[in-house]
Amino acid sequence: MKKAIKILVCSILVASTMAFSGCEEKDEKSVTNKEKLENLKLPLEKDGFIQLGIYFDGTKDGSTVKVVKDERIVNKEELIGETIIQELIKGPTVKSELKPVLPKETRLLSFSIKDTIAYVNLSKEAKINMSEAKEKSCLQSIAASLTQLSSIKKIKLTLENNDIDTIGGNFDVSKPFSKEGLTLLKK
Repeated sequence: MKKAIKILVCSILVASTMAFSGCEEKDEKSVTNKEKLENLKLPLEKDGFIQLGIYFDGTKDGSTVKVVKDERIVNKEELIGETIIQELIKGPTVKSELKPVLPKETRLLSFSIKDTIAYVNLSKEAKINMSEAKEKSCLQSIAASLTQLSSIKKIKLTLENNDIDTIGGNFDVSKPFSKEGLTLLKK
C-alpha cells in the first residue's frame, strides 16, 4: 500500500512538472538588452567608421524598378551619440523609478562630433523653465551619457540651429560644458 502511494505521488509530481515546464512563453518583442547586445553585428566596421549601403531609386525611364546602392561611411561614435540623445528623450524604462530629463516632445534635429565636442541640436520643445536642481540634473545626464564615448569631452547645445544661453533658465550653456563644468547664469 505504501509503495502504491509513493508511486502515485511520484507520478503526480513528474506529470505536473512536465505540464508546467512548457507553460512559460517568451515574448519575442521583449528581448532583454543583454540579448540584443549579444546579437548586435555592425556591418563592415573599421577604425571607428561603419560602411553602410543605402539604397535609392535608380530608375532612368520610370517604367522599370531599379534600386541602386549608394555607399556611405558613418562615424560609429556619432551614430551611438545620436542614439544616446534619442534614448534620453524617450525617457527611462517603464518599470523604472527614474525621471525623464527632457520633455517627450523634444526632437533631435542633428548631432555631430568635432574636436572632442558633441554638437547637439534640439527642437525648441527642449527649452522649458526648470528648477536649478532639475536643469543641473538634465545637463549632467546629457554630459555623463555622452562622455562615455571616448571621442566626446564636452557638449554644445543648440535649439533649432541657434545658439542659446540656457535650456532651463539657470545654467549657462552658451559655451561647451562637461558634467563637472556647469556654470550658473549671472542674474
